[in-house]
Amino acid sequence: MSVPTEVVSVVPATATVQTGSPPQSFTATVTPDPGNKGVSWTISPASGAGTLSNMTTTSVTYNPPTDTSDLTVTITATSVADPLASTSATIAIPAITVSVSPASALIPVDASSQFNATPFTAMVSNDPSNTSANWTITQGGIPCSTCGSVSLSSTQSGTPTIYSAPPTVPANATVTLTATSAADVTRTADATITLTVGTVKLIPASLSFGIVPLGQFRAQSATLTNTGSTALNITGIAITGDTVDFTQTHNCGTSVAAGKSCTINVTFKPKTAGPHHANLSISDDSAGSPQIVSLSGKGRSLIFSDAAVRSAISKNRSATVPSPTGPSKVGTSVMDLIDSSRNDPYLGNGTKRELLVRFWYPAARSQGCRRAEYTSPKVWSHLSRLAGMSLPEVRTNSCLDAPMIKGMHPVIVFTHGYTGTFTDYTFLFEDLASRGYVVASIDHTYETTAVEFLDGRFVEPVFGSHLGNTLRGDGQAMEFAVSARLGDLKFVVDELERLNARPESPFVGKLDMSNVALAGHSLGGLTALLGIEQEPRFRAGIFIDGVVPDTFNETEKPVFILTAGREHRSNQECRLWDNLRGPRFAVNLKGADHVTPSDLIWFAKGAIRTGTMGPEKTVAAIREYIAAFLDTNLRSEPVGPLLTGPSVEYPDAAVTTRSQSLCGGP
Repeated sequence: MSVPTEVVSVVPATATVQTGSPPQSFTATVTPDPGNKGVSWTISPASGAGTLSNMTTTSVTYNPPTDTSDLTVTITATSVADPLASTSATIAIPAITVSVSPASALIPVDASSQFNATPFTAMVSNDPSNTSANWTITQGGIPCSTCGSVSLSSTQSGTPTIYSAPPTVPANATVTLTATSAADVTRTADATITLTVGTVKLIPASLSFGIVPLGQFRAQSATLTNTGSTALNITGIAITGDTVDFTQTHNCGTSVAAGKSCTINVTFKPKTAGPHHANLSISDDSAGSPQIVSLSGKGRSLIFSDAAVRSAISKNRSATVPSPTGPSKVGTSVMDLIDSSRNDPYLGNGTKRELLVRFWYPAARSQGCRRAEYTSPKVWSHLSRLAGMSLPEVRTNSCLDAPMIKGMHPVIVFTHGYTGTFTDYTFLFEDLASRGYVVASIDHTYETTAVEFLDGRFVEPVFGSHLGNTLRGDGQAMEFAVSARLGDLKFVVDELERLNARPESPFVGKLDMSNVALAGHSLGGLTALLGIEQEPRFRAGIFIDGVVPDTFNETEKPVFILTAGREHRSNQECRLWDNLRGPRFAVNLKGADHVTPSDLIWFAKGAIRTGTMGPEKTVAAIREYIAAFLDTNLRSEPVGPLLTGPSVEYPDAAVTTRSQSLCGGP
């Protein structure tokens, strides 16, 4: 095999170029190149990917195409002197996207009311040449001149137009307000408006909760405005239809003054799998009463009750954690820690709180490797009993109790999902360790599905398990669990500082305690947000498809919000985003499940939803986005391209950067 003697480099190696943006220049260097022959340039795909111009032996200009479809373009520089020496630059061209907020509304037709004028905002992304949208009002796809009007027929992205209702309700009370990209008329987004008599305006007029796992919940809210000139008397607000899975609370009282608003909060907590539908009904003394907000959501079965998951798992006698991608070998160890200053809140008998913490860390390569178990045999046997099936043997990529490499390493403390276990995210932990991070994952005793302490004692949860047939998912149980977790977090950080200082500790002098992040999934996401708020030693937080806390104060700390399968952002998520005043970043994995960011993505391969990317690419996306966020905010590395906008490499990862709105506002 011939080996090239020259090395070719291209700057920049990656670029994001939007349709209509100025050309992008690239330069190439060949080392060594005694004849100064330079390079030749090629582009792939050969057609439809734009053009190259101003080609020289050291530089080229790339001109993006006019097509706005998502596209990945490769430009290759090949040494003229040695055709075997070449390198490529990758260019991402994101398509224009349009969104409208609010997505639905119930609006009275009383044109005399100043409160009936309703703003709608279009956000146009990836359109550097225009960033504007044109507005049309239609019914059944046909323009409607009697369906109301807008104050501006064209607006810049983030600038609202004001919709005014017609004087009377048309024969068809449903109106579609469409925002169309001015640069690409194939890119549109709609808002559905229901016209009504009376003085009650509701925004939004429908709430879609998406897919929610059994035992979990999701909350959204609707705003009621009294557009009349006198007080609106309310006689009742209630859920009709499915009153088991949908509940509501409100601050409307018995009346709403003229021109004033109140908020109705709706929670979807499915008790059974499958689609659920209900209505939020508001009864009052306005014409058109009762007003209706439609509610919809889908419950997902407990994991091992799902036939597809069981089938995917049963196909294999063994499974292997996806290989980590960093340069370091991975070590792992388990420690039994006792908090002598705190009584266990679950026991109430004075017993001190005891926790297992499992570590993953970069290990020295000079030593041999004793392959670590995924979890203890007793815990694995217990999980098999809960599943009602023999679970496959799992092979890890970690070396048990391997010595840690030299140097100081940032730390990530992790808190698992409700009744989960501390190894449920091993694919992520091993990858972070291979990149030079230390991960400390906590088993929250008496909540986690199973703990086997180092002396063989076996502890089961008091709230049941998400893997079994019983699970306490009420608010009181979850509040208690979060309170216990917050105490666990403070103790673990105290213990990490002691481990970093003790001469006999395997981590002595190797934990960078000035750069500690807190991460969590599901209920652990809520715990992580509260933890960074309460504990100053956590410098950053990672919120993985979590439960949003009822209240969260503004913070300057960096926060990464990773969600799965969001079709609409809840008001709680919008408020959370607005309270993040420091570096903030969000990714929504389109078409994904709540458990997609866990080990089930590879353990039940093909049964867990991953959108169009598939399991392998979704695993890579989760790893890469989390690592990019940590590299920037714990290691102070330059902001990488993943944190600056959409990536063609991960098309199902919908990105919101620091300067953008999570919920469609300016």
